[in-house]
Amino acid sequence: MLRFALVVFALAAFPPLTFAQNIELSVDAAEVSRKVIHVREVIPTAPGPIALHYPKWIPGRHRPVGQIANVTEFRVRAGGKAIDWKRDDADPFTINCVVPDGATSIEVTFDLLLAAGAEGGAMFMTVASPKVMTMNWNDVLVYPKLAKPLDLTFDAAVKLPEKWKYGTALVPREEKDGRVAFKEATLETLIDSPLLAGENVRIVPIGAGQEGQLHRVVLACDSPDGLEVPEATLKAWNKLPGEAAALFGPAKPYRDYTFLLGLSNHIPRAGIEHHQSSDNRLAELALVKAGERKAAATLFPHEFVHSWNGKFRRPADMIMPDYQKPQQTRLLWVYEGLTNYLGWLLAARSGLLTAEDARDYLAMTAARMTNVKARGWRPLDDTAAAASTLFDATGSWRSARRAVDFYDEGTLLWLEVDVLIRTQTKGAKSIDDFCTAFFGNGTGAPVVRGYNLENVIDALNAVAERDWKAYFARRVEVPAETPPLEGITEGGWKLSYTEKPTDLFTTMEGLAKGVNLTDSVGFAVTGEGLVGDIVPNSPAAKAGLAPGMKVIAVNGRRFATDNLKAAVAATKSGGKLELLAESGDFFKTHALDYKDGARYPRLEKTEGKPDVLAEVVKSKTK
Repeated sequence: MLRFALVVFALAAFPPLTFAQNIELSVDAAEVSRKVIHVREVIPTAPGPIALHYPKWIPGRHRPVGQIANVTEFRVRAGGKAIDWKRDDADPFTINCVVPDGATSIEVTFDLLLAAGAEGGAMFMTVASPKVMTMNWNDVLVYPKLAKPLDLTFDAAVKLPEKWKYGTALVPREEKDGRVAFKEATLETLIDSPLLAGENVRIVPIGAGQEGQLHRVVLACDSPDGLEVPEATLKAWNKLPGEAAALFGPAKPYRDYTFLLGLSNHIPRAGIEHHQSSDNRLAELALVKAGERKAAATLFPHEFVHSWNGKFRRPADMIMPDYQKPQQTRLLWVYEGLTNYLGWLLAARSGLLTAEDARDYLAMTAARMTNVKARGWRPLDDTAAAASTLFDATGSWRSARRAVDFYDEGTLLWLEVDVLIRTQTKGAKSIDDFCTAFFGNGTGAPVVRGYNLENVIDALNAVAERDWKAYFARRVEVPAETPPLEGITEGGWKLSYTEKPTDLFTTMEGLAKGVNLTDSVGFAVTGEGLVGDIVPNSPAAKAGLAPGMKVIAVNGRRFATDNLKAAVAATKSGGKLELLAESGDFFKTHALDYKDGARYPRLEKTEGKPDVLAEVVKSKTK
């Protein structure tokens, strides 16, 4: 009887909705250049109490990101008359009100205020410059509390600034006077389908043969100059869908796929996965400048892989019935870690990364994870379980605390799995066989199927039988002093350090506009001398340097990045290394006990071992 009573109460708590009528959602982005978006929503309902949710936990973000703090002018009306509303005491993302007798719908209006420039980083999903806008529908709607809200249907429309064009995975129904109305979509589909718009837009179909009819890149840039795509990049883009099909099999988890790429210096960089599209953001001239292209080489492949891993197949504990309940993220080392590895793999196979760049990427990743000393007390899966607290944490102290290491360490982990399979089967099987079996049964439509660790282990055993449960327990569930490097060593290479940085290291350091000395003295600084992360027990840490300090002078001379690099290099021939640092109102000279000179990571071929890494990154298409 108790169970029955609870069911009756639950049904009473959810007001009936006239499902024969769709929710009408009208978004006016005509004033987006001044960082304001106007929203009007008509929600069919019955008289009585109603709770309205502003989406909080969005799939793919792994923590609460709803911009509720930037919602203003929030009003609720019925029959043209205002209705009093009150925010829920326990959940600020929920609004409660009472629909008056005789009303068949309520009208909700509000404005969304956008962050200025890159303020807030990738946490914000809807962003804009005066010429480019990326709009995510979860920021511009509320939905009624129901038992199955993801099935709610919407008639959505958006008004764009004059002469702007757009791209989205949604299907347009009508376009008139700058207003685009889309075909009916469920709440789940709507939130899964961001819109990119701008004054300068270019659409580029990609893929060979039939693949070219299913895949496209939509570019929106602050200037026409940024829309140029180098021939080599376009060639790699055209290979990407075919390489993905060779990895996962011909069955796709989407109807068609759109890479949305916003190019602006005034919006934060990001890559956010969706079933049939991805929300990608880079600097205005990222496609034109070779260094920025190289640094972003894995962006498209990573987000594309998520259509299979993360969207179609997703950890069961991350599949929620609405957008308010917290996700359990302990398997992010599979969701994001495997995706990070496969993104690197497809970047190399498609030609976005050269074989040398792909190895240099692994070297930097291996060195970075080696410097994370917190691994001695914090296992990898704890970083996944605590992802919601780590994503927006500061960059300082990350080596002592750990960050979202399931990305980078996931790359090393799944490379190791791949090489173990190849070695055990004498090259007959690889991670490709696992991906085809585990992810390759898509229906051509965006659906979600859950998995757990046991499912992953079973699928791996079907490819190459071994005690994968014990393997993952050792690599993921307990602290480890060193990262998983057997994928590199058994792949025919070893992590080494030399006095000269690789081209990729130089590129990444240049884009960061600082100096990365984490592999030598144990710290990194900005171009202005501000100390970032400190590697625990490194010469810098032992000398008393800490994040937030500012280096003023190097060996008695005013700080400059070149001077600092030269002084570190000179330690190998007996040079001293003394740094005058400012900390608040105080100054102190820190003498670093260090004699090993410049030290940069790279992979070195191991004599007598087959080059398995070369087989890993070999293209599977012509």
